[in-house]
Amino acid sequence: MSPEAKPRILVVDDNQDLASVMRVVLAQAGFDVHAVFSGQEALDWLAQNTPDVLILDLMLPDISGFTILRQLRASDSASPLPVIVLTARKDPETRAESQSAGADTFITKPINSKALVEHVQKALALRAEAPRAPQANRQPPAQHGA
Repeated sequence: MSPEAKPRILVVDDNQDLASVMRVVLAQAGFDVHAVFSGQEALDWLAQNTPDVLILDLMLPDISGFTILRQLRASDSASPLPVIVLTARKDPETRAESQSAGADTFITKPINSKALVEHVQKALALRAEAPRAPQANRQPPAQHGA
């Protein structure tokens, strides 16, 4: 990535108001942000583009966020993509399934702007380290509420 290129973030959330707020917050923090509102839109966008971080809601109107995450992790080209699961579901089963599906971070809604930016920055740092760290040494997803 060239020094002037902004890290690209894809936000996938069916709550368009929340996605718009996240887009504004992240854009103000210096990121190039794209938002989509369904699982199919996410898959279509990802087939044509490569983000640096994916922020993924689990409860989408058409395709589960878990399904999207598993498809991404099954693809060799997308496996290093840091995925932040951002969901209203706070139960331990959802956390465990997110980890099993390959989420790097698990965050519950609502999240404040500062915490959102910090999680994206941490995900970018992990991505920068990814080529040096074998997949087997991958840390379990952070489990935070904000």
